[in-house]
Amino acid sequence: MDMQTWREGHKRADEAAAAIREALFALGLSEAIGRGIRPVVTQSGKPYVDLGMLRADQVELAAKAIRAAVATDDASAVGS
Repeated sequence: MDMQTWREGHKRADEAAAAIREALFALGLSEAIGRGIRPVVTQSGKPYVDLGMLRADQVELAAKAIRAAVATDDASAVGS
């Protein structure tokens, strides 16, 4: 992989990692949760986010927030 492909992949992965950190912080979770979240780029240049090891209660809280957001989006789509 060339350096430009890696840079683009890393930028995208880094932005995604920052987005999930911000969302978790918005749920009131400690900033310590963000330490394990990191951008990763595969050898082919695909961007990924490694979430690391998270406590079960923190993941349950995040899952509950995601489900509520999806339910709200589904409900607003019904009227359109």
